[in-house]
Amino acid sequence: MALKNTYRRNIASDGKIEMSLQEFKKWIKRFDTDKDGRISKEELREAIRTNVDGWFRRLKGSHDIKGADANGNGYIDENEFNNLVEFAQKNLGVRIISY
Repeated sequence: MALKNTYRRNIASDGKIEMSLQEFKKWIKRFDTDKDGRISKEELREAIRTNVDGWFRRLKGSHDIKGADANGNGYIDENEFNNLVEFAQKNLGVRIISY
């Protein structure tokens, strides 16, 4: 499921990718392949793997979903999405901004 990234992004002087919360949500939800409203570990890995520009290159092993999956069920649901945003900002070189 290779995707061309059509979301507007800026790279800040510190190297972080800047995008709006809406852009980040829209991008990550495209990988909800079973349309259950949650992002599984496999779906998150696919998002990272197919990322054309390598935004998430620094992501390693099992740290991916554990950093965002508050209840430990292996999925990131709507209630945990803010955890994923926070995790991406802390660990993946993403900065969520307002346009």
